[in-house]
Amino acid sequence: MPQIVLNIAIVGGGLGGLATAIALRRAGHDVTVYEGAKELSEVGAGIQVPPNTSRLLDAYGLFERFKEKVVWPANINMRRYDTGAIIGPTPLKPLMIEKYGYPYWLIHRADYQQLLFDAAVELGAKVLLDSRVEGVDDATVSVKLAGGKSDKYDFIIGADGIRSLVRLAVMPNEEVLPRTSTNCAYRATVPKALMRADPKVSFLMDDPNSNCWIGYRRHIMAYPIRNGELYNLVMSHPGQAAVGRWNEPGNLEEMKQHYHNFDPIIRRVLDKVEGCLKWTLADLPVLSNWVSPSGRICLIGDAAHAMLPYLAQGAAQAVEDGATLGELFADIKSVDEIPALLNLYEKIRRPRAEVIQKGAYENGDIWHMPDGELQQKRDLGMQGKLAAHEKNPNQWGDGNFQPWLFGHNAITEARKRLAEFRNGAEPAADLARL
Repeated sequence: MPQIVLNIAIVGGGLGGLATAIALRRAGHDVTVYEGAKELSEVGAGIQVPPNTSRLLDAYGLFERFKEKVVWPANINMRRYDTGAIIGPTPLKPLMIEKYGYPYWLIHRADYQQLLFDAAVELGAKVLLDSRVEGVDDATVSVKLAGGKSDKYDFIIGADGIRSLVRLAVMPNEEVLPRTSTNCAYRATVPKALMRADPKVSFLMDDPNSNCWIGYRRHIMAYPIRNGELYNLVMSHPGQAAVGRWNEPGNLEEMKQHYHNFDPIIRRVLDKVEGCLKWTLADLPVLSNWVSPSGRICLIGDAAHAMLPYLAQGAAQAVEDGATLGELFADIKSVDEIPALLNLYEKIRRPRAEVIQKGAYENGDIWHMPDGELQQKRDLGMQGKLAAHEKNPNQWGDGNFQPWLFGHNAITEARKRLAEFRNGAEPAADLARL
């Protein structure tokens, strides 16, 4: 336990903010989470929980709770867009447990957030809903709320997403805008009853796989969630959502038209969609710093390293950020150490997060190739038919990248780096996969 108890604010009550609250409460600190929404409000539908996250949830004592809400997929199947033929699988169950000790799960976002919220509150974190933050002040290390009230803290964490207000205090002389992708996405779910009523698609509710149909500038990722109660769909396509709106209602006919030449099976599923949300896909440019000039404010998750969803690692990296902070502050001896420890956090986390951010961007190009020679070579690579020295274009299945991605333990890494720091050694960048 720490020699002193810090008073810490987290701005943002999403997955990253709540996971960080859990980590810091377990480290013995007082934590207040400010969330502007009046109620828990994770929208969308399914989200993937890779082994580098499930191991952290287990460390927090949450493994059994999650087991009750998740689906355990057998494979991620990359499929040809027009026929549904499997191009190449990434085996998950039981391989992930055998190789990395922890499973790969699928879960509904709202269930994920509720589980983290409940755990944070049980541990004693104050999670304040309907508490909109209007800004933070680096000089006074304070949070300014709507209505004029200001609260002071020992340090502040910005977990407020890609359009972060806290980032303005961390980088006061530079406005960083999201990089909008050429694609946006639809999210939708289909109830079990509709899927079961159609014998041509009902088998998908029993399919223990995450399936991804990939084609030119488009893909559909689909899998069952909520113990088979819903079939989840994420559909990337060319276009833009309305400026400033990240969850606008989508047009169903427009959605179907985008995939008019896709596999008849998945088109049949799309015909059952009764409503969908559409939002912009965006990431951030690499930031110059994650820690403010005072050394008392830092960024995590999308506020620091928002990434495209094509590696399913956005939430996972936010959870790793929080786990790192929890370990670094577990034995803090003085408030004077806060700037050094936050800068150590940045040195530990930046290289890994930026490699994953870049990999997610690259996956968009890999998945969305037009038919032709490059696409044929990609497919051969995903089937494991390229020369031994060539990288697998399926990054989830690549022999070097997969262990680096899924085998990472943010807790033990932070402990090792903290020991190096205490001994006067500078942590080395985690670029082992490059």
